[in-house]
This record gives sequence, C-alpha cells and structure tokens, in this order.
Amino acid sequence: MSRKITVTGATGNTGQLVVPALLKGGAEVTALVRDSQKAEGLISQGVTVIDGEYTDTEAVQKAFEGADAILMIAPPNPDAARQMSGLIATAKKAGNPHVVRMSAIKAAADAPTDNGKLHHESDTELMESGLPYTILRPHFFMQNLWMSIPTIQEQSQIYWGMGDGKLGLIDVRDIADMAVKILLNGSHQGEILNPTGPDSITFTQVAEAISKSLDKEVTYVPVSYEQVRKSIIEMGWGDWGGQIMYDYSKAYTEGWGDFTTDDVKKVTGNKARSIDQFVNEVLAYGFQQQAP
Repeated sequence: MSRKITVTGATGNTGQLVVPALLKGGAEVTALVRDSQKAEGLISQGVTVIDGEYTDTEAVQKAFEGADAILMIAPPNPDAARQMSGLIATAKKAGNPHVVRMSAIKAAADAPTDNGKLHHESDTELMESGLPYTILRPHFFMQNLWMSIPTIQEQSQIYWGMGDGKLGLIDVRDIADMAVKILLNGSHQGEILNPTGPDSITFTQVAEAISKSLDKEVTYVPVSYEQVRKSIIEMGWGDWGGQIMYDYSKAYTEGWGDFTTDDVKKVTGNKARSIDQFVNEVLAYGFQQQAP
C-alpha cells in the first residue's frame, strides 16, 4: 500500500526536489500550494494539488486528510509561527501523521535573528503537540549563491556580508534527500537534525570554487551589514527580511555558523555534497540558462 504524503511549500527550493523523489518512491503525494499557476508541473506528475493559503483552514484540512506523513515548510515571514501553529493544529485533527518540519539553523529562544526565534517557537509547539515529528534545521543554502550570478557575470565578483566567517553551507539537494528518506520510511522520529555541508568554509573559498569551475577569476567582496539590509529591501523582501539578513550576516561574521555535522550521511547514507559539486553541477547550469 502506497504511503500518503502531503507537502506544503511544494513549489519552493526544497519542495520541488522532494515531490518527484517521493513519487519515484511510490508515494501518493498531495501538495498544498498558495499559487496554483506554479503547480501545473505538479499536476502533470500526478500530484493532487490543493490551492490555499496556510491560514485557509478548509484547504489545509483537505490537504492533510488521510496523510501518513506531512512535510511542513513555511517561507520566512513575520507570521510564520502563527501559520505553522495552524498547520500543527490541523495535523492533530487529521490523525497521527508523522510531521517532518523544515526549521532554521540553530533555532533557539536566544537566536540572533527573529527568524530563528520564530522557528524555535514552532519547533517547541510541534514537540509538545503529541504528534510524531522530525525537525530539520539546515545550514545556509548553497543555492542562495544564485543571487550572485549577475555580479559574477558582469563584475567577476560576489558580494556578501559574512566577512571572513566560516559556514557549513549545504546543498538543498541534500536537504531534500534527507526529507524524502524520512517521509518514506517514517524514520528518525523524535529527532532534531542539523544538515550541513561537509566543510566549514569562507566566502573567499566559495569564490575560489566558482573561479575554478568557470575558469576565470572571481573574487569575494565583503560588504557591510547595512549594505546587506539595503540590498535585501531593494530586492522586495521588505524591512523584516532586510533586518533578518543583517542579523544573520553579523552572526556568521562572528563565527556563529562555523560548524558541520554528519547528519546528511546519517540519514541518507551518502556524504553531503561539497561546494565544488554544487558549483559544477548546479551553479554552472544557472550560468548556461542566463547566457545571452
């Protein structure tokens, strides 16, 4: 009998990788999406798509009904804890599904960002809900480097506010692989996992990896936290998003992200992908897509 799995945020960075793998694994997949126009590809794959916001109780109930497992992903926003609270409450009414929740790096009551504090609030609520759970707290996504493609192309430079801080950056593909294994097997219940890449590296080393892959010199230019905030606001992420990236940049510069774990291998059996693999297999594709 196929396992029934519901995915929220199915059109996002992680969700769009998880869904095809779940289908390949024989699961019956339902996706809760906020923009049905982005879900046409899911429908063509045989996914049952429920259109609705996280605050749409009726849509959420429909999406969670009969689920054996639920992947809960909420995009960073000031209302994330309230949205997640509604999802958790609805999951409890739906039976006893295994909830796999996408949290944030080192989520805690005293986290250096509001995002980390909100995720801690939701993590705590889930752990106290009585539902079987697994919480993933991934490190900084390698895929965030997609934002640097224009400046790499135009200036051969990447601009970030991390100073000389080291980070255990992770490829989203590894996060997706972990989520799929856990959702299909119902494993690692009651655990908090902290996915990272295999190495803790500086953005200077990131630039070196990009240089090697593209066969041209690319340099890292550290920028101020205030410049980070301004850029994020100009990208349309609002004042809250700008402050979040200001706070994360400061924390990373001060060494807050200098750690790695073997949680990817613990769950998937495979070593986490390196920055060289990401650049050669993913970022290089981005350059091909944007080539004139």
